[in-house]
Amino acid sequence: MPDQKLQSLASTRATSQRLFDLYRPNSEVFDESQHSAADSKSLWQELATQLNQMGFDGLNTAWRRGEDMLHENGVAHDLMPENKASSRRWDLDPIPLLMSEKEWNYIHKAVIQRANLLESILQDCYGSQNLISDGIIPPSLVLSHPGFNRSLHQINQQKRRLLTTYAVDIAREPDGSWRVISDRTEAPNGAGLALENRIVLSSVFPDTSKRLKIIRLANYFQEFNTHLKSLAPEGVDTPGIAMLSPGPEDRAYFEDAFLTRYMGITLTVGTELTVRNDRLYLKTVQGLKRIHVLLRRISGNDTDPLDMPSANSFGVPGLIHCIRAGTVQVINPPGTGILEAPAFLPYLPAIARHLLNEDLLIPSIETHWDELSEDSLECLDSKHSIIKSAFERDQFSAISTRQLNDQEFQILRDKVIKDSQSYVVQREMPFSAAPVWNGIGFESCPFAIRLFLLADGDHYKVMPGGLVRSAAHADMLPGLSLHESSSSKDLWVCSSGRSESKVNPRPSSRVSIRRSTGSLSSRSADNMLWIGRYAERTEFVTRVLLEILQTTVAEQDGQEMQPIPPLLHLLAKMHYLSKEESESYAPVLDQHKLLEELTSIYYLSTRDLGLKQSSIPDNITKLRQLAALSRHRLSKDTWRIIQSLDTLVTSSPPKTLAGFRVELQQAILLHSAFNGTCRENLTRNASWQFLNIGRRLERSIWMLALLDELLALHPVITTPVLDAVLCILDSSMTYRFRYQGTPQLLPALDLILFDPENPRGLAYQLHDLDQSFAELPPPAEGIILRPSHTIVRKALNFLQTELLNNKDEASERESTKTVSTYIRNLRTDLPKVYEMLSWEFFTHTTFTAS
Repeated sequence: MPDQKLQSLASTRATSQRLFDLYRPNSEVFDESQHSAADSKSLWQELATQLNQMGFDGLNTAWRRGEDMLHENGVAHDLMPENKASSRRWDLDPIPLLMSEKEWNYIHKAVIQRANLLESILQDCYGSQNLISDGIIPPSLVLSHPGFNRSLHQINQQKRRLLTTYAVDIAREPDGSWRVISDRTEAPNGAGLALENRIVLSSVFPDTSKRLKIIRLANYFQEFNTHLKSLAPEGVDTPGIAMLSPGPEDRAYFEDAFLTRYMGITLTVGTELTVRNDRLYLKTVQGLKRIHVLLRRISGNDTDPLDMPSANSFGVPGLIHCIRAGTVQVINPPGTGILEAPAFLPYLPAIARHLLNEDLLIPSIETHWDELSEDSLECLDSKHSIIKSAFERDQFSAISTRQLNDQEFQILRDKVIKDSQSYVVQREMPFSAAPVWNGIGFESCPFAIRLFLLADGDHYKVMPGGLVRSAAHADMLPGLSLHESSSSKDLWVCSSGRSESKVNPRPSSRVSIRRSTGSLSSRSADNMLWIGRYAERTEFVTRVLLEILQTTVAEQDGQEMQPIPPLLHLLAKMHYLSKEESESYAPVLDQHKLLEELTSIYYLSTRDLGLKQSSIPDNITKLRQLAALSRHRLSKDTWRIIQSLDTLVTSSPPKTLAGFRVELQQAILLHSAFNGTCRENLTRNASWQFLNIGRRLERSIWMLALLDELLALHPVITTPVLDAVLCILDSSMTYRFRYQGTPQLLPALDLILFDPENPRGLAYQLHDLDQSFAELPPPAEGIILRPSHTIVRKALNFLQTELLNNKDEASERESTKTVSTYIRNLRTDLPKVYEMLSWEFFTHTTFTAS
C-alpha cells in the first residue's frame, strides 16, 4: 500500500472507529467481502459489525494476544534456522476468510470429484496403463516423470488405495468462478498449520467465531486418527503409527511436530527407523518397536536409498521391501507425487470424461504443455503468462513473463520453444482478494486456499476449512508453497444451522487403566538429555559471569579481586573466551573492557559470526530448538521459561556492569524456575530420566572444571577465591551456617564434593545419576552393570568411602592431592558416560527382539 494511503488511514482512525468502513477493495478483481453471493456477503457484514465495535485499539489489543499465542506456541517456518536473522515466524492475519455453507458444499463436491479422479489415474498408471494405450495421455507424461516409481507398479497388484491424503490449491477468477491452481498428492502439508490458525483465532475472537457458527476442524483430525489405526493388521491392539519427516532443518517441521503431538502419533526421521526381516522398526530406548502405519512427509524419491539413490538421509533403507511385503502401510506410498506435475493439468478434462464420464466441476488453471499450439504461443507471447517446470515444482521457481524485460523474455521464449517438454505455459490469472489487516487498516490482497482431503473407505472426507495463503501486497500473488514468503489466513466455513457445529464425541469404548506412557524413541531421549545439558551449561556460565560482576562492582581491594583470573581462565578452557582475552586481566581493572568481554559471552552469538567459541545465546538457541522438538514432553511453564531466557539474551546488552548484574540475576531466577518445573511438573518416566541424566552429568562436569581450576592454585588458595567458588556452587550459606567462619579448603571441599545432603554438591549429583541409571531399561543379558553406570558408581563409591583429613598441614596436603587426582580422573571419565549411553540407547547396532 502506498505510504500516503497508510498515513491517511492512520489519521482517519483518530476520528473514526468504524474500521471496516475504511476498507477499499481492488475494483479489478473479485473481492470476497464485496462480491460474494448474498449468504456469504451477510457473513462479511456480521464480521464488519464485530470489528467496528472493537475499533482500532480493540483489534490491535486482541491481536497482540494472538501474536503472543503464536510466539508462545513457537509457530515458525523453520525451527532450526542457520541464524536468528533467517528465522521466519508464522505470519497469521487476524481477519479470517469467510465462506457460507452453501458455497462450501459446491467446493466440497468438486474437490471430492477431483480426488476420486486422481485416485483413478494413479490406479491406472501403476496398473493397466489404459490411459496410455487408449491414447488419452502420452507415454512420456508418466514414464518420463522423475517421480514415477516402478516399484509401486509391482506393489499395487493388490489394488490398495494409493491417494489417502490429498490437498488442492484453488483460487477465484475475476468472474467469481473457482479454478484449481495445483494438486498436492505427494505428501500434502498445511493441515496442521490450518489447525493452529483456527486455535489462535478462535481463542482471540471467541464471540465472533460463535456468532458466525463456524464448522469445527477437530472432527476431521479425529477421523484421520481413527483411519490410521484402522490400517493396522487385525489383532494389533496398540499399532505402531509414525510420521516420517525430513527433520528439524526442513521449514515444514513445525507442522509435523504440532500435528503428531495433536494426534498422539510418533514423529520420526529416517535415521530413527530401521528395517529388519522386511519389517519396519522404530529405535527406542526399550529396543526396537514395530511400526505398522507410516505417514510419509518426505519426497517419494528419498523414501528408500536402496530403491532409488538419494543425496540425503531422509529415507529408510529397505522400506520399499516392507511395502512390497505388506508389513507396513505407507501414506501416501512413494510414486503418488507424479500427479503434482503441472503437465498433467491439460489432460484432466479428457481423463475425467474417459474415467468418470463427467466434466470437472472446478477446472484447472489454463495450462499448455508439449506441443506448442497457437493458443499456447498466444498465451506465451501475451506476456501475461507463468512458466513452470513441467514435472517437478522444485526444479526451478515459476517465472512471470510480465516481470521480464524484452531481452529476458526472448531468451526464455526461445528456451521454452526449444525444449517444450520441460516447461508448461500457464495463463496468468488475477486471484480474488480479501481484506488483510496491516496494523493500521485493511488492505485488499490476493489469496489462494489449500483444502485437505482424507480417504476413509471408499469415500473422501474434506476438512471444513483450509489454509489460506495471502499475498503481502495487492500487486503480488501468494506463494502456494510453505517455503515461500506469504501471510496466512484461516478459512471459516460458517454453518447455516441455528448453532455452531459440535465436535463428535470420541468412541465410548472403555480403555484399560495403565500408567506407562508408551515407548520413548532414541532421538527423543537424546533430545531430552541435551535439553538438560544445555540448561545446566548455560546456568553455570551465568553463575560464573555473575560472580565476576559481583566481585568487580563491589569495588574491593586487589586481594578481593583474586577470584577473577581463575574464573576467566575457566571460561577460556571451556571455550567461552579466547586465551588472550582471559590473560589480559590486569589488577587495576579496565571495567569497560571487562564489560565488553563478558557481555559478548551473554549476548553475542559466536555461531552467527562464524567463530569457534561458545556463547550463551548459542546454548539457549539449541535449548529452545530441542525444547520445540520435545514440546509434548515438557510442561507449558517450562516452555515459557525457555522462551523468556531466549528473550533475555536477544535483548540489547546493558551499558554498565551494574545493569548487567541485574540481567544475570534475572537469568538465575529463570534457571531456578526451569529446575523447579523439571522436578515438579514432569512425570518420572524414561523421558524425565534422560533429562535428569543430562542435567546431573553437565552440572558435575562444570563443577569438576571449576574445582580443578581452584586446586591448581594450591597451596596459595585465598579466602576470596574459596568464597567465589562456594557462591558459584550456591553453597555459601550452608558453609557459613555449618562452620560460622571464613572458608577453609578441606571443609569447603567436603561440602562441595562429599556431602550427600548438598543438592549442589557432587555426591548428590552422582547419587541422583545412580538412581536414574537404575530406572533405565535393564542392560543386555549377562551384563550386571552397564559401563556408563559403572563409571558413576565408582565415582560415588570414592566419595562414600574416602575421608578428608585436615588435622595438620601434611594430612591436608595429602588429602588435597588425593582429591585433585580424583577430580582429574573423573573429568576424563564423565564425558565418556554420554558416549556409552549414545551407543547403547541411540544407535541400536544390534538387533533387539520385538
